[in-house]
This record gives sequence, structure tokens and C-alpha cells, in this order.
Amino acid sequence: MQQLTEQERKRIQRYCIYPKIAGTALAMAFVLPFLIIPFEMIDDIVFHHESFQETGMMTALALTVVELAIFCYCALAPRFGMRGKQWKEMQHRLVVEQAEKDHSAQIAGVIGTQAAARLLKNSDNETARNLGGAAEVAAALGAGAMRAAVGAVATAADVLAESFANAKAMSEACGVPIPRAKKWIVALVALPLAIVCGAYIPQLAQGNIEMQQNAAAAAEQIAIARKALEPACEYVSADDPYERYQDYGYHVRGYLHEGDSDAQKTYTYLDFDNKGTLKEVSYAAEVDPSASLEDNLAHIERELDELSSAVQTVDVKTVSPELLAPQKLPEEFRQAFLNGSLYERISIRTSDDLIKTYYSFDTDPEDEFDEYTHPSVRITLMGKIN
Repeated sequence: MQQLTEQERKRIQRYCIYPKIAGTALAMAFVLPFLIIPFEMIDDIVFHHESFQETGMMTALALTVVELAIFCYCALAPRFGMRGKQWKEMQHRLVVEQAEKDHSAQIAGVIGTQAAARLLKNSDNETARNLGGAAEVAAALGAGAMRAAVGAVATAADVLAESFANAKAMSEACGVPIPRAKKWIVALVALPLAIVCGAYIPQLAQGNIEMQQNAAAAAEQIAIARKALEPACEYVSADDPYERYQDYGYHVRGYLHEGDSDAQKTYTYLDFDNKGTLKEVSYAAEVDPSASLEDNLAHIERELDELSSAVQTVDVKTVSPELLAPQKLPEEFRQAFLNGSLYERISIRTSDDLIKTYYSFDTDPEDEFDEYTHPSVRITLMGKIN
């Protein structure tokens, strides 16, 4: 058995473990970017975190670059080292057969297709130019999508397997034990995963804190609104932010009369955002089909006056104070209602710098009107968010 220097023994051992390290690094370079998806989904869906935090994502991408750098070094070091003078001398001295495949055919094929496509595109013939464009697209797809994803990985795997086989053959020929790469593989897998998790934990914790703060702020404002409506409304219902957090907001409903299911209802609907700021107010009064339009209008105006007076006492945060201002049906709507019929819809919209207001009469056409139809007059005020 040929005697080797310590430097030669260590080189053989390094070339035995480098392909394993490179394969692990390449796999992690694919895994790490995909880790961003579940963490961001948890942050958005579970904790409803509104602000974007780039720390976790940038950490995962930075580690991906590190893994790719490790892969390139561990894949290329044996590849170029086995073509060097010292390795060739060992190979001839120990009479060890080394495999070396040519992986240039795939690259040459794509480059050739692209070159032919460019020549065709420069042709004076329109058909040739079209064929050239199609060929260039096909070559780009082959090089970009298929070759970059599948072909590159397959080629890398072949190169790593070939490097390991050559290093293993050399180690067996000279009796050099192959070191275990387990600790390196574990480090390349566990350490990046731990770092990414550690980077996302503060982000998820902050999302949970913000969610709890928003729920507390919303619950406080909802309690104020509910307490203000209860003296005037026989029935008040409200969402509970502590029971169920809703990132789109919460509602408080106040019914002027509790009544039964057949009675005409008059109610208000207060719409809060997830932080407890009032952003929309609605009033609705159902019409009695058996009464005249004049009697209905007089009754609705009395009910809306009473309900509007109750809403004015709601002292909560708003996107615009005008949401809590006294509400009256405009003369244009009153005349349209009195001159119309029970089966004609009405819709009027007004807008200023602070709010948008919609006045409507919702009903069904006469041929669709039945006992399940509940015609109603509505006022909807929406605050404008700057």
C-alpha cells in the first residue's frame, strides 16, 4: 500500500464528505424560502398582524444565500481539485480509476437552440422570423424553467455522486477511512431552521400582542356604544372581541322595539373596525304594507328621530364626528317616496368631505312582492378614511 502524506490523507477525506455537505446545502437552499410561507400565514391568519415585518423573511433569504455558497464551494472544490496536478499524481501512483462525465451536452443544446432562434429572427422572411421567435421562447423556457429547476438539480446530483465515487475509490485504494459527515449535515439543517424560527418568534409574539391590544380597545368602545343605546332600545346585541377576534371589525345593533317577527322593525347598526373606531352607521325602518305611504313616512320619521337621538349619545372614537350627527330624510327622498309606490325602489346618494350618505327604499317589484318581502327605508353613513 502506497504511503500518503498527511496533507494527501486529509484531502481525500475532505473530498469524501464535501459532496454530502453540498447535497444537504442545496436541499436546504430550496427548503428555507418555503419556510417563509407557513410563518407568514400564521402571522396573518392566526395573529391578524397588519404590519409587514421583513426580519424573518430576510433572515431566511440570507441563509439561503449562505447555503448556496456552501453548496458551490463543496461541489466545486472536489471537482477542480480532482483535475489538479497533485490529485492526478496520486491517481497514477495508486493506479485508481476515476470517472469524469461530460455534462456540457445539455448546456450546448440550449445555447444552440437560442443561437438558431436569433438567426431566424434576423431573417428577411416573415415565416422564418415567427419560427425564430417561437424557438427563442422554447429555448428560454427550456433553459429557465425546466433546465434551471429539474435539469440543474439533476446535473448537480450527478456531479456530486461522481465526485464522491472518485474520492471513495481513492480512499479505499490507500486505506484512508471515510469520515462521517453527520455532524455537518445536522448543522446545515438544524442551525438554519433554528435561526429562522428564532427570527420569526418575535414577529409572531408582536402580532399576538397587537391582536390582544386591538381586542381590548374594540371591546371598550363596543361596551360604551351598547350602554348608550340600551336606555332607548328594547334590544341591543353586540359582537365580543374577546370571544372571537375579527380583523374586519365588529357590530353593535340596537332595536327600538323588541316585538315579534311579524312586527315592523326599526334599528340601528354601528360598524366598528378591529381597533374599535366607528366607521359606519346605518338606520333601518321597515314599512307597513297595509298602511298608506303618508302614514308610513310619518311613522318612520318619528322612529328615526328617536333612534338618531340615541345614537347621538354614543361617545366613541369615530373616523368622522358627522357619523353621530342627527339624521333626517331629505326632502328629495320624501317626495320620491310619497309620489312613488310600495313596489318602486329609491336610491339617493350625497357626499361631502367627511362622510358619504345613502338614502334608500328597498322593496320588490309588484309581481315578486309577497309575505316574505320586508320593504324598508335605510340611511347609511360611511366615514371617509384619509
